[in-house]
Amino acid sequence: MHLPRSYASRMKQPPLVKGGLSARSAQRVQEHLQRNFSQKILVAELAAVAGISPNHFIVRFAKTFAMPPHRYVINLRLDFAEKLLVEGRLPLSEIAYLAGFSDQSHLATTMKRYRGKTPTELRFIR
Repeated sequence: MHLPRSYASRMKQPPLVKGGLSARSAQRVQEHLQRNFSQKILVAELAAVAGISPNHFIVRFAKTFAMPPHRYVINLRLDFAEKLLVEGRLPLSEIAYLAGFSDQSHLATTMKRYRGKTPTELRFIR
């Protein structure tokens, strides 16, 4: 299954799902993630934004967004990195840093795992 890309550009209201986050909480969490995806984000921080305990947050987030919080953040980071790769102006090490990866190798490994291509391959495909 291939997940939709460009979460940051879509900003649409998350669906209401039984047992998921409330619409207001989901929107606040989504906005927080989109503003801070390149930084280290703790589950406790996101749970506080949603106004619930960390354990409940993980379950409700996954029901609302059909993936755990960590995967959602990875997708945001990869979407941003892909955008910068397509623009082609920055070195891979800087793209990795700006997208929130620890280094260029971490970006390459993560992109290959979740998108099936390395940053170099994506840069030259498009």
